Order: sequence, then structure tokens, then C-alpha cells
Amino acid sequence: MTKTTYVATAPDGSQHTRKTDRTYTHAVLLESEEEWTAVGFCGRPDLAEKKRSEHPGSIVVKCSVLGDRAADMPEAEATEKASDSPSEQPKPTIGSMVQELLMDEALDYATIVDAVVAEFPNAQTSARSVASVASVLRKKGVDVPMRRNSKV
Repeated sequence: MTKTTYVATAPDGSQHTRKTDRTYTHAVLLESEEEWTAVGFCGRPDLAEKKRSEHPGSIVVKCSVLGDRAADMPEAEATEKASDSPSEQPKPTIGSMVQELLMDEALDYATIVDAVVAEFPNAQTSARSVASVASVLRKKGVDVPMRRNSKV
């Protein structure tokens, strides 16, 4: 099993690490006269609270995985105002287009497929894949209008 390095950051900014096969979510830190020390790493918040109660004056902090952006790098700061020009807008994807078109109750699956292929000529979208996207959205709680096949 691959070992993961977990990082707990104390209020003074010092970082405490532990490399293990286990999964940790929280760490208990204790402040001494000179520095913060890690008393323990825990996999659940209730275990961290139990450990904290064993060490008066200690605190519970959330752990992060070494290599995650939050643990390794400071947040980027914007130096320029973002432009609203259309050339810098994100390009639509097939999936986002299908999701948007599914919200229009007047469009059936075949019409949605035609619109997607018109926008993305190499798309291999089918009525079945559109129906699958609709099903997934419904399972996630999105109110996607139902469509019935007309009998010929």
C-alpha cells in the first residue's frame, strides 16, 4: 500500500507531518512554551476530540495531504481584472451542451443529438447517451423534464 504524508498546520504556521498507510483527517496539537507539537493524528473527528480531552490546552486541526494545492502552495492572487471578452470565456463541452438542452422540454433526444452534432461534428452522441445523461441528472436531484417516445 502506498504511504501518504499528512500535514497539520499549527496556528503559528508551523507544519507537522506524518507518513502512513492509514487515513487521517484531523490532528491534535499542543502548544508548549516554545512551539506547537503534534500530540496525535486521528482518522475521525470524534477520536480527535477524545485525544484533545486527554491533553488540556490542545487543539484539533484538519489535516491535508502533502501534494494537495492547499498544503503546498499559497493561494494565487489575481493581479489583473478578468476580461469579459468572449474569446476568454470557457468553451462549451458536449456534456454541458447536452445538460443545457435537456432542460428544454420541447426538445426530444433526437433533436438534442442533432444540435450537438451540428456544434461538434466529430461527436458520437446518440439518443441513448442523452437519455443516460438525463438519468444521471435525475438521480442527482436535478429536475429534468421527462420525454416519452412517440409511437408510430
